[in-house]
Amino acid sequence: MSGFAKDKDVWLSKEFEKPLVTASYFGFIPIEAPKISKEELALREEFGQHPHCDPAEHVAFIRSYIESGLSTEPHPISVSYKRCTPGRGADKYVLHFIGSNQGVADAALLRGALSILEDLGHKRLIVHINSLGDKDSLNAYERELHVHVRKFMPNLPENIREEMKQDVFRLFHLEHPDLEEIRETVPPSISFLSIQSRNHLKDVLEYLEALGVEFRISHKLVGNKHCSSHTIFAIRDAEDENKTMAFGYHYGKLGKKAGMKKEITMASVTIYTDFNKSSHNKIYKDLPKPKFSLVHLGREAKMHVLPIIELLRHEHIRVHHLLGKDKITIQLSSAESQPVSHLIIIGQKEALENAATVRNIATRAQETIPIPKLCTYLKHLTI
Repeated sequence: MSGFAKDKDVWLSKEFEKPLVTASYFGFIPIEAPKISKEELALREEFGQHPHCDPAEHVAFIRSYIESGLSTEPHPISVSYKRCTPGRGADKYVLHFIGSNQGVADAALLRGALSILEDLGHKRLIVHINSLGDKDSLNAYERELHVHVRKFMPNLPENIREEMKQDVFRLFHLEHPDLEEIRETVPPSISFLSIQSRNHLKDVLEYLEALGVEFRISHKLVGNKHCSSHTIFAIRDAEDENKTMAFGYHYGKLGKKAGMKKEITMASVTIYTDFNKSSHNKIYKDLPKPKFSLVHLGREAKMHVLPIIELLRHEHIRVHHLLGKDKITIQLSSAESQPVSHLIIIGQKEALENAATVRNIATRAQETIPIPKLCTYLKHLTI
């Protein structure tokens, strides 16, 4: 996604910091952070406290998404914003990918978050990932959790028993030594996934492998059942895996709380930053302009797109792309609307050969370039 309709830019951010510029390379367009109402803040108590699942944040975004007209834009759509936390010495950057049930949504969120954190100086990051699946998968897992926990209940303190009776999923984020044994022996949620949910998780993991990202399945990574579904992921530093640098999940089930009549797929990631380590205080008023359009043909090719975008980002080469679209006609039509001179084409052949076909839009002349040489070739074209 390269941008929104010109008559609907009232909610676009007028200035932003480096993390949002980084996210823009992957299609996340900076917007103003939605204001959170008192009613939305109350959801934190209604749904129960969770260290990283914030219903207030997401319901506020969904409400703004509807009221601003963002919901009328062509989908999938991806946006980003900064959430200030005055007095706490840290800010949050939130990325949203809306309208795609494919693994590429999770992959784009993860790649964007990883790139932001790497720019902030974090060297070795690990993705922890799990899945609660769809509604049927979640219900089946919840029933199994009740059966499992019931065996331990008599030995738990009364206050913990009450917490668990209210919401058995609190097992995963309550701090109490008596709960550790239960967490260690609990059945994994992925054992209860429907076929569709299992295929979605498989799709996401294949994208992570294509990205060359270090990841592991973490069965104890479970979100808030009222807020999250499908894949849940956390990015942590290899040297301190107790510290979560970013946290993401699907939150479409919150749509009804914001007045949506029909649930659509919504996923996001929140990146936590520390001012003491930040180097992103420079304020930008414009995003880098796309110099080329990148199109992909086929699933194998699509797997290669995000690594290529990351490679180009390191050389400050931004490309127009539609990660959430599969049809080549839609991609080409969008590319033709851009003020660019060349197309970068990734098809099945290019994916197998680790190459890209670069086509001159005006003359139709084209050349196949190995990916390791692509940046140098494109820079030569822009001279």
